[in-house]
Amino acid sequence: MIRSVLKRQLARYGALALGFGLSAQPLSPQSAIGRALRPPNAHLGAEFFRIVGVRELRDGRVLVADAGDRRVVVVEFERNTITAISREGRGPGEYASIAPLYALGGDSTLMSDPANGRWLLFHTDRVARTVAPDDPAVRASQGGVRGADERGIAIVTTPPGLRGGTQLFGKEDSNAVLQVTRASGTIDTIARLRMAPLILQSELDKSGRPTSLSVVNPPLAAGEEPILFPDGWVAVARLGPYRIDWRSADGRWIRGGPLPFVEQPVDAREREAYLARRARSSGTQPAAPADDSWPKTIPPFLSRPLLPAPDGTLLILRTPTADHPGNRYDQVDRSGRLVAWVELPAAERLAGIGARSAYVIVTDEDGLQHLKRHPWP
Repeated sequence: MIRSVLKRQLARYGALALGFGLSAQPLSPQSAIGRALRPPNAHLGAEFFRIVGVRELRDGRVLVADAGDRRVVVVEFERNTITAISREGRGPGEYASIAPLYALGGDSTLMSDPANGRWLLFHTDRVARTVAPDDPAVRASQGGVRGADERGIAIVTTPPGLRGGTQLFGKEDSNAVLQVTRASGTIDTIARLRMAPLILQSELDKSGRPTSLSVVNPPLAAGEEPILFPDGWVAVARLGPYRIDWRSADGRWIRGGPLPFVEQPVDAREREAYLARRARSSGTQPAAPADDSWPKTIPPFLSRPLLPAPDGTLLILRTPTADHPGNRYDQVDRSGRLVAWVELPAAERLAGIGARSAYVIVTDEDGLQHLKRHPWP
């Protein structure tokens, strides 16, 4: 089954590579060439503050989740309009927080609402259902949803256990990836991930519930990352070595080979470049971290770097460096091979990919975000 799926996927790569102006043959690290996207065919006039999710609908409209402005909107590029969906609140169909958008079957979309402790299910441009906090899938998702599929399955990551006081987590620690069947509430552990280094400070009441919680992520902190595709395949970006492992819809694992990556030391120049990137993205100058909080080398990717493409390939946002400040996305097939990569300027990044288009966030000098649409592939 896996072999036949991979054969169908590889048949698509010729067309994908030609869309980028690349060779139709599978690409080796030496022959792969970074390419820019084709010119945009639409720009949206609206401003956003922190886009965390983009979901293309079948009719070409687009759902956009803006965590900075705490809103979900539906966008029509041809008319240059945005329309709000529901509103902030705690009633049925309302939301108190904004999270990434995950495609389900048809034109349905899932968004978690951690502040309300529940999920929202959208059908096209409306909230069709609120999934209550006592739902087994919602209870299991305290660590964060990392994808949903057309079969009614979601994957979530487990949060660190709180003991109170200050807790330090590093690469020796791990968390679990849980597969949750939404209808039955069945939960299975399918993988474990190396955690990104972090510092947790918490205070607990007598029942063990947190009364205060703060999270500090050291600079350039990287952990392993999962994502679930709509067709039921799971991709896991691994560290040591940098690679992509795949889990098929029927539960079989495919271990990817090492991907091209050369470790670079985190020297003074790289530290300055990192702080400058943070300043551009936030619009404010961050405080310089303590000298002992920096890693020794630059990791291949940082948090939430994975984007599923509609042909079944995965795009991984690589960590920018002082010499390569742009945003490069490695494109990896379901055998774990690098087949292409896409280059974007430092002020631009991919927000999502649909059947028709790639959607790109452009951040201006004030930290405001704008959305444009490019043909895909």
